Amino acid sequence: MAKDTDFTVLTGREALARLADLPMRKRRDTARRLIYKKNQRPAGLDEQIILLDALRSEPALTEIDRFYALIAGGHKVCEEVMVAEAEHWLDRFLEAEAQIRAMPIAFGLRKDRTHLVFSALNVALNLDLLTGARHADRLASWFREEVEGLQLRRMTPYLFNSSSNTVKCAGIVLLGDPDDIARIARLMRKLLSYGTEINNPLHWWIFSRFKAPKHLAEVSERAAFGSFCNSVHRLTAIEAAAAATGLEARRAALRGVADLCVAQARPAQKAALMEQAETRLRAMV
Repeated sequence: MAKDTDFTVLTGREALARLADLPMRKRRDTARRLIYKKNQRPAGLDEQIILLDALRSEPALTEIDRFYALIAGGHKVCEEVMVAEAEHWLDRFLEAEAQIRAMPIAFGLRKDRTHLVFSALNVALNLDLLTGARHADRLASWFREEVEGLQLRRMTPYLFNSSSNTVKCAGIVLLGDPDDIARIARLMRKLLSYGTEINNPLHWWIFSRFKAPKHLAEVSERAAFGSFCNSVHRLTAIEAAAAATGLEARRAALRGVADLCVAQARPAQKAALMEQAETRLRAMV
């Protein structure tokens, strides 16, 4: 296969056939590219789901890459509001929970357990909300255990990146347990603060001498910074909900939290998730 194969014009099964013809190392590198670079996958979301479903068990990949295929596939199923499929994909997340939680802490965004866990939780919580929050308590317990068990002395600068999914998870978890909102708000504030504190180059003097631009106008904004700004907006909404008094005020504030925290790659996806969030909010007493 030529190096410049355009997977965007292929179906999911055609893409898998092309992968199968590759030598093992090239197959692994290409499969990883298709997991982590969505603009290089087949154009149709249904075709992407077929591809990612198969990559969950691709032998050329590492275990963590296969988990990210699960995450990417679950994300696309939720994006397409495929409710029946979402139940099956959520079951896969629940089945994989122990394995995901057993992964080691490592250096690198796509190697680190912390980023993997909160990426998985974010997708699982959205799939669960979309399908009626049948496993909300289990996922909330997983979330709390992970947040409370963060080993800060072993965290890497990539905690800055992971904090985005963590705060989104918090917003969805709180729909089912608003009594815990003040404590969760405090923890999320500390998380964002600490993630910023450790997000520095390991060798600052090398960075400042050889990589830093000369003038502020030349600085390129990091993609992670935009996500961080959104996380601050979500935290502000969570803190406002914690400060709200009275049932209706708390409901309204949590509605604002949900509006910022549910998955919203497409308007139809956000509408479906907000409808389910509203059901949970109406159940508050």
